[in-house]
Amino acid sequence: MKKKLCSIVCLCSLVSIMLCACGKEEQGNPIRLPAREGIVSIGVSDGDKYAMSPNTEVEATKFIDEFLSMLRDMEITSQQSVNDVPVNKDFITININCDGVAGTTLFYYVDKKTEYVEQPYQGIYKPAPALGNCITEMLASADNTPLMAAFRASVIETNDDSIIVKPVDGSLELNSADKFHVSNKENLELQIGDLVEISYNGEIMESYPAQLGEVYEITVIEQTEANAMWDRIPMVRIDGKLYYYIVN
Repeated sequence: MKKKLCSIVCLCSLVSIMLCACGKEEQGNPIRLPAREGIVSIGVSDGDKYAMSPNTEVEATKFIDEFLSMLRDMEITSQQSVNDVPVNKDFITININCDGVAGTTLFYYVDKKTEYVEQPYQGIYKPAPALGNCITEMLASADNTPLMAAFRASVIETNDDSIIVKPVDGSLELNSADKFHVSNKENLELQIGDLVEISYNGEIMESYPAQLGEVYEITVIEQTEANAMWDRIPMVRIDGKLYYYIVN
């Protein structure tokens, strides 16, 4: 009788453990942040205004430490991030800028009265209200001048309404990616080999090829001669690469 009772108790315990395991919500991935020593500033943008962390060393250090602490303390949710940017949501972009290397882009938004921070392809998190308050205060103190950054790049592929470019050596953007997909809304007549300068809002999406947040202008710096490509006669394809014979 004791053995039978013991077996029943063990079985009930096992069933209880299994039910708890099944009912437990699977958690997502923890947020990935740059090393603290490499971070030089934090910026937030709602599309109209751009605000930066304080520019004095003491104030900047304190602000960045507190901001990172709020990000690290966020609750990990089971929701997945499957896009470069949040879909169908009014979001605020958070740029964690680093010295000489690619930074990190996050997105803050409110959905059904709940605050979230999304890191593309990494996860979606619930921050404490203090983070939203901090972002609101930053934007309230910002002017209406949008952030503008620019870099030069070579066109390596052209499509109907977009181009693929490679940043020139020495540009900070090259630290983020060696290829950028850029919309050609102005329908500029570009060809492979052209050197262009791209002005944008400083946001770089974590995709490949990388994408820019908002492109303001594409300026042609140097254009390849129209017949330059005809001097390269394709000879043979080896391991997916096309080798050329150069006509002198």
